[in-house]
Amino acid sequence: MQSVFFVISCCLLLFVPGLVHAQTRVARWHTTLDSATETARTSGKPVFIVFRCVPCGACWEWDGQVAHADEAIAELREQFVCARIPQMNGVDIQKFEHDFDTTWAAYFTDAKGHIYSRFGGRDETDPEARLDKAALLQTMREVLEVHARRMKRGPTDTDEELQPAPSTSSTPEDIPLLESRHAGCVHCHQVQEYRLRQSYLDGVFDQKALFGFPLPESIGLRFVRSHGHRLDAVGRNSPAARAGLKPGDLVTHVNAVPIHSEQDVRWALHRSQGSKPVAVTVTRAKPEQADETIRVELTVSGNWRQTELGWRKSLRSVPLPLGFLGYPLDAEELRTGGVMDKNATAAPMALRVVSLRGEGLAQSLGLRKDDVIIALEDQRKHRTLDEFKSDLLRRYSPGDLVTVTVRRNGQQIVLKGALPDWSLDVYGLP
Repeated sequence: MQSVFFVISCCLLLFVPGLVHAQTRVARWHTTLDSATETARTSGKPVFIVFRCVPCGACWEWDGQVAHADEAIAELREQFVCARIPQMNGVDIQKFEHDFDTTWAAYFTDAKGHIYSRFGGRDETDPEARLDKAALLQTMREVLEVHARRMKRGPTDTDEELQPAPSTSSTPEDIPLLESRHAGCVHCHQVQEYRLRQSYLDGVFDQKALFGFPLPESIGLRFVRSHGHRLDAVGRNSPAARAGLKPGDLVTHVNAVPIHSEQDVRWALHRSQGSKPVAVTVTRAKPEQADETIRVELTVSGNWRQTELGWRKSLRSVPLPLGFLGYPLDAEELRTGGVMDKNATAAPMALRVVSLRGEGLAQSLGLRKDDVIIALEDQRKHRTLDEFKSDLLRRYSPGDLVTVTVRRNGQQIVLKGALPDWSLDVYGLP
């Protein structure tokens, strides 16, 4: 019955964004990739594909703006064949690879499915913080220019203006756990969750794989939000600064990936291997001279890939056994419990342990019910339970010594214990 509900909801909600905005143009969205690419073959247009996890509420306003409401987007959208895919069932997740914890992602392709560009992405702040109308329009215009050039000279499958294609293909149904246990719509986050669970079951779980699609700021690249791939600022003493990049530079390639959006940059960084230097090509404007093309290599090291994980739905499928449940104290509890001074302007860390669950970190540390965790090593800023779990995954691996400070019966106590081995009930449904 639940799967029937999801199927019905996916179908009904497919066009809901258009119901909450006045329409000035009729928007036609294909609902399958095959029908969109077939139309592109006959029309000669490029394809604009949106993957939208409809039952997940994040990005609702943005989705409506792109799908129907905005006049400027609609005008450019008419030059594309548009497809709107509300579920990941049967989708090639090697080709259409994005951060599957996001609920909205877009691709621009030719009629054969070769990818020109990607658009989307988010961080731990608001789900729409990195989605900008002007940046989308910029990407759409650039894709139309590239497509026109390719059509004029005759398209090939190995064109340098295309993004590198994967050597293999697979669908969510190729994940054994998903195939055997899941029914109905496959949400984007479920792709990531089943991948994590399958990797644990197969004994190949890799902690580093949690940190996909690194933020460009991690290597010193901060883009003009309304453009997408022109540098607004370069982080001080960052890899980008040391390589000589400057505000105003237009990033055109990262590791041979042609760049038309910030998400293109993040995908290129996602594909980058280990601490291998990141090759970046930029165009730099020169007063009264021709623009200069500059290629540099950014030396990266340490934990440059790491980002906050607390917002991710897939975090619940990471095999880290906390062994307890807890919640952050509210303002009243903080003050009455003596954890926060009445004049403080920011809430500190204060996670109350409400229940203990079998073996896990709680047992290793010796946590007790009603303990209030007020520090992890030297970190005392406010954290939710998921953010606390994210901090553990960013700092430690199994066997590492974890140090927390708790408030217990009015006293502060320092507890130490090893982070336990990975453990997870893989057969629970995400």
